Amino acid sequence: MASRTSPIAAALSNAITSGSALGLGCGLTVVVLAGCPSPDVEGRYDGFVDKTQDIRDDAASVKMDIGGSLADVTGTFHFSLAAIVAETTPLQFIATTTFTADAAGGGTLDIDLQPLSLDVLATTEPREFVGEVVSISFPVDESGAFEADLGELAVTGAANPITGSDIVATLSLQGAIQDENVYCGNAGGMVTVPANIDLTGSSFAAIRIDPEDAMNPAALPDPPVGACPEGAAGSDTDASGSGGDTDSATGG
Repeated sequence: MASRTSPIAAALSNAITSGSALGLGCGLTVVVLAGCPSPDVEGRYDGFVDKTQDIRDDAASVKMDIGGSLADVTGTFHFSLAAIVAETTPLQFIATTTFTADAAGGGTLDIDLQPLSLDVLATTEPREFVGEVVSISFPVDESGAFEADLGELAVTGAANPITGSDIVATLSLQGAIQDENVYCGNAGGMVTVPANIDLTGSSFAAIRIDPEDAMNPAALPDPPVGACPEGAAGSDTDASGSGGDTDSATGG
């Protein structure tokens, strides 16, 4: 499956990679500023924020139509979170997911996210269990849709393929269950550590895998699926992220 990139993400990518214009000479992305030799890290970040304000405002104004359907997604999933500033190097997790139906026709998703280790700028290496499990829970309506404010979450730096630094962020999800093998959508919020970074315009996808593949890095989706896959109800949205082969990701 070919990867898909939204116009917003493409524009932001161009802004980031043209480092000299933004004063980010050694930065592939804004959070790489921590590794730049320049002493004026804060000034360079402020410059990036100013020069990309219109792009991020556009991302905030896009109305997403995720679509979806209610299905039992209990099981083991590969979960990728593609930040708008580094969509080709998503954070990756093994998501142990439990769906519990309720009397109102919807239900609840309880998800334990086990971070996977990643070398800086890597997407497939080494992908071993690392750090503390992050547990989240939120309601799902009768159409399979959800909007979840997850509060402040922390992820170990060993699972951060952007800089290798520890991450603290507030995170919100807007998405839907697509079928028993996929739930996906859009992410927002704010990174506060290692820098203040607006996550508006980010995306995520959880793709079912065989439980025995959870600890086998070679069996995980390559490339990781960071947005609703093509063919899913939400695949025609402007959500950004990397594409992938859904069949291989689900063991099909």
